[in-house]
Parts: sequence; structure tokens; C-alpha cells
Amino acid sequence: MEDGLASVGIIANPQSGKDIRRLVALASSFSNHEKVLILRRVLAGLEAAGVKEAWVFNDGDALGAAALDAGHRRRRRPMRARLLSFSLQGDGEDTARAAALMRERGAACIVVLGGDGTSRAASRGCGNVPLVPLSTGTNNAFPQHWEGTVAGLAAGLFALRPKAYAAQVRPSKRLRIRLGDATETALIDLAVLRGGYAGARAVWDVGRIESLFLTRCQPGGLGLSAIGASLDPIGPDDPEGLWVEFGGGGRRSARKVLSPIAPGLVVAAPVRCSRRVGVGESVSCTVAGERVLAFDGERERVMAAGESFVAVLERDGPRVVDAPAVLARAAARGALARPL
Repeated sequence: MEDGLASVGIIANPQSGKDIRRLVALASSFSNHEKVLILRRVLAGLEAAGVKEAWVFNDGDALGAAALDAGHRRRRRPMRARLLSFSLQGDGEDTARAAALMRERGAACIVVLGGDGTSRAASRGCGNVPLVPLSTGTNNAFPQHWEGTVAGLAAGLFALRPKAYAAQVRPSKRLRIRLGDATETALIDLAVLRGGYAGARAVWDVGRIESLFLTRCQPGGLGLSAIGASLDPIGPDDPEGLWVEFGGGGRRSARKVLSPIAPGLVVAAPVRCSRRVGVGESVSCTVAGERVLAFDGERERVMAAGESFVAVLERDGPRVVDAPAVLARAAARGALARPL
């Protein structure tokens, strides 16, 4: 990749941070106006780094278009920022397709605004192109709470000289779930829920959870991974995940574990047992009745009684640009210094 000519992709999910947990918990909405401001800050960081080209996803709520409309008037450097447009479906496949098209257009990295589900969708299309995931969702175990300007500057520095910052890109774990002839993935968690209907996609009722498979579970976060963090914390770089089985359905629970699974919602999850699962190991499950599988906190797949799945913990998840580490490396090599 030639220095100075790299491009960066930017994807914002207008639906992130707006699910049913605004009604069942105390989660606040992440407004589209704030997302537009973050997009503008990312663009400012890219320009400051010297990036010449950016592809911005033309989402259904026109966040990308709004960000570029204001940015053009204040642009001081000749960065060409263009909207990436295609026919939208109105679901996660839009994010996956946007990431794939950005990869095809030569993006060195892709900045993604959303929660765990948005990052999961982007990972389906980005291939080997690393992500810069920014938190604008409810469950944010995978995205990071980096300020937009900082993320844009780091993304730009990486895009211009990826070899210089190769050590600041880290691999991530993920679950690969085989269901007959179909395959699904999850970056943070796979949950098996009792019942035969998906309903609202977000998961908040722990009484319905039968089992849970986590790639990471760090204290201080929200979502289903917080249950694992209360049991046996596992970091994103640890070569293990956690399998948890829950009480209920007539079985006596061994203990209840206090966990913050959503803003303002702390529950006592009835855990029967848990065990660590190494990278490369699998967990098999045949459901006794109708069940729903949730991937990264969102219900998606309904299973009939007697159906099975196999979930494998892998180390080939999307690569992630560590923005603070890139800036530290840039400072050490004098890349942020400018002549007077």
C-alpha cells in the first residue's frame, strides 16, 4: 500500500442505542445528532493525519450525508470524502455489505459506530481489514469508548503506514456456530433462550436463558457478558472463553450471581455451573424444546425441539486497531511532530 494514498471506511448504524432496553431498563437513547457529531470528529482526525480519501456509508437515516454536508465547508485539507450508496435492506446486512464494499475499494481500516451487533455485522464483510469500533450502542463489550477525533487520527495514521503500526492491531476471538448446513458467528456471546419466538431482539430477561457461551467477560461492562464477569472474568486476549448453564425449568440452582446486564438493571442470575473453554474447543447442544438463539445480545434463530448446534471458540475474529496504542507508537517514532 503506497504511503499517503490509503483510504478509510466509516460506518454508522442509525439504529444502535435505541432498542427495547430504553423501556425495560434505564438505558438512555444515543441520538442520531450525536452520531453525526462523532462522524465529523472522525473525519477531522482523518484529515489531520493526512488521509486523502474516506468512504462514508450512506445509511438509511442519512447520518453520513449530514456529516459530510458540514464537513465540506470547513475542510482545510484535500481529503476526498465520498458517500458509499447502495440499495438498503434496513437490517444488519446493510452494515455487512458496506464493510465488504469498503474492503473492495481498498480501505485500510473501517471505523464502525454501533454496539456489539453492529460490530458483528461489520465483521461479516470486512475480511482481513481491521476495524476501529466506537461505542454507540447499549451492549458495548466489543466496541471501545474512544473519542471520535482520537479514533479518526489513529485510524488515519494506521491507514497511511499500516506496517509501522502492525503491532498495534490485535486479533479478536469469536464463536463459530454450526446449525445443520448454516453457520453463524458471535463476537461476544451466544445465548440459548427458552421459548419459540424471537419477539423484541434484545435480551434482558435472564429467567429465559438456558445457557450462555462467552468469548470474553470483563468486569465493568454491561450485557450478558457481565454475568460471566461476575463468575470468572476472561479478557479479550485470554485464550479461553466461558460456558455457563443456568437454573430454572424445575432444576435447582446452585447459586445466584449479581450482574448488571443493562443500564439500571442489576439481576440475580440463577447459575447452575460454568467452565472455561479453550480456543479450538467446541460445545455441542441439543435443545429439549423450542429455543431461540441470540447472537451478541440479539435474538435471531428459532430452533425446534431436538435440533442441535455446535459452537467453536476461534481466534480468527475481526482484527482491531488499538487507537491509544497507535497514538503512543506514533509519538515514540516522532510521527506527530511537525516543523515550526
